Amino acid sequence: MRYIATILLFTCALISCKKQSETIVVTDIKDYYPLHVGRVLTYRLDSTRVSNFVFSTAYYLEKDSVVGTFVDAQGRTAYIMNRFVTDTLLSQPYQFAESYYVVYDKNKIEYVDGANRRFIKLVNPVSVNTTWSGNSYLEDSIQIRITDNTNYKGWTYQYTSVNQSFNVGSASFPNTCSILQAADSSGVFNPNFLSYKTYSTEVYAKGLGLIYKEFMDYFYQTTPSPAYEDGSFGIKMKLVNYK
Repeated sequence: MRYIATILLFTCALISCKKQSETIVVTDIKDYYPLHVGRVLTYRLDSTRVSNFVFSTAYYLEKDSVVGTFVDAQGRTAYIMNRFVTDTLLSQPYQFAESYYVVYDKNKIEYVDGANRRFIKLVNPVSVNTTWSGNSYLEDSIQIRITDNTNYKGWTYQYTSVNQSFNVGSASFPNTCSILQAADSSGVFNPNFLSYKTYSTEVYAKGLGLIYKEFMDYFYQTTPSPAYEDGSFGIKMKLVNYK
């Protein structure tokens, strides 16, 4: 009986240790958005727009460089990013596009774009089904509008996968987290009905940052004639180089 009791105690101890080790393994959001002065991320950017009811797509290279830091009014470290854009053939030198900054907080990472719109990109815990109001800073702001038909109000961000591999072109990233930000649609586009689709997702790789982004905002009108409405647009960003 003493032998059996010893085995039971040893087994319980193993189970307890296993549970403890599982609970303390936590990924810091900074691991998915690491920044330091001198860091450069280059993306392939495909931009699709509708003008005069016709789709057209332009292709760019976008280079985001960390050029400095500052401490904001809340005592948090913010990283200043400069964005430069050129064509995919590099026929022209990179041209400055905008400055934005990223703020590290204890349980969230904020992104403030060139139009001073503040988004909450990542939060703790990094776990499947964690949700948050990523556009909450815009709720009572005139900046909330995207197009005449859509806006950022009420979006619920959610981690849809964590610690999973993700392919961008021929490159494979072994540890990523995917965030679904919006997936609002009236269904299949039909010329007999008013239709729309707003979709936004981002993927971050551990040790790298943003590696993939897709955003679309399409609106299909029925009058005066069935067509995609001017102002409809979509973008895809894919990481192609980094240092």
